[in-house]
Amino acid sequence: MAGRFNPLTALEGSFLGFPFKISHEHAEGGRRGPLHQYPDRDVPYFEDLGREAKRFELAIYFVGPIADLTGDLFEALLWKGNVGSLILPRLRRERMKAQKWTFDRESGKGNWVACQVTFVEVGRNSFPTATDSWPHKLLDAALAARTAFADALGNALSLVDLPPEATAVLAGSAGALVVALNASALVASGQAPSSALAAASLLTAGYRSDWGGPSIDTLAFAAATFGLLTAWADALAGDAPTSDSRARAIDGLFGVYDTAAAPYWYAPGVLTPLEQVEISNQAALSAGIRRAALVEAARLAASIEFKSYDDAAALRGRFADAFDDEVDQAAREPAVRGSLVDLGATTLTAISTAGADKAKLVTYRVAGPRPALALAQFWYGDDDDVAGRAAELVSRTGAIHPAFMPANGERLSK
Repeated sequence: MAGRFNPLTALEGSFLGFPFKISHEHAEGGRRGPLHQYPDRDVPYFEDLGREAKRFELAIYFVGPIADLTGDLFEALLWKGNVGSLILPRLRRERMKAQKWTFDRESGKGNWVACQVTFVEVGRNSFPTATDSWPHKLLDAALAARTAFADALGNALSLVDLPPEATAVLAGSAGALVVALNASALVASGQAPSSALAAASLLTAGYRSDWGGPSIDTLAFAAATFGLLTAWADALAGDAPTSDSRARAIDGLFGVYDTAAAPYWYAPGVLTPLEQVEISNQAALSAGIRRAALVEAARLAASIEFKSYDDAAALRGRFADAFDDEVDQAAREPAVRGSLVDLGATTLTAISTAGADKAKLVTYRVAGPRPALALAQFWYGDDDDVAGRAAELVSRTGAIHPAFMPANGERLSK
């Protein structure tokens, strides 16, 4: 015979910090996929398509003089549709959302409100729609800015009715861009495969053929320059880009940006009208390269999955400084300045959104060296990939061996 339910020994939990008592908990799990059973064969095959979303069905109740008020407040909380932490008995924590619920009140049970709630795992939207996705908005802003900046560069360059010397100077500046790209690729390549570095170098080798000749079409030159930076960034990120490879490419693009912003791209004074035009072309090309580097860096940033809040904050600060400088220097170019403001605002918002819910870097201190796997199990025991978190600890702390983690260092908070 089943024992009678005792409210004094009931399980306890909370959702979004709102506490409640639990009379019954039902959890569902499993794997998704079809089961194939073939004719004339005794061996079936289950096609595993991934795990089912976690689902918890809780029988919740509120009891006491303010049970009705507490139940009403909890129902109002559920109607808001917010995502938050569901704390289950035995201190289990899940990121859930209330899918559906029912409330029951009985005349024979005063000061008692019962509630049946189904919580489902929130997870992450891997295929967001363009209308409500900041990454998609950032990609759209980057593409629009790329067109605006390329047009501005083509219009700013001037070679009409000038001697061949002016063309040679501009070609020399393009050669300096090639040198900067090759140097930045070497510095930023890190652990990138040699094929990515070779592909990036091959693009720079064919750059001159897109516009080269005894004379230069400035519009074709501008389009080729922006096209080079786009293809170079994609080549450095690799054929199957990951967040790490995109981050390396962004580092390379900021290296190009810093090079184009260096003082040696500008002559100290103007002696002749020809030199004045040459310096004007040099300044326009420098601005075009900087803007192109920012556009491509922003485009790649739209697809980065940040490992920590601190990583997102560092990249956001890097972009913020660069966009502030570019907006100031584009004061006399209203169209370009508007594109910079729009791209900058979208980039910073997208990065802030992507990193808002990420773990922060925190310092740790243990009694002595410990194996990475043991520390990962202690700190991230609820994670499905404890071994992966152990490898992350080794990489972040620079441990010489996974069995001997430093006694103090930095780790992700979750």
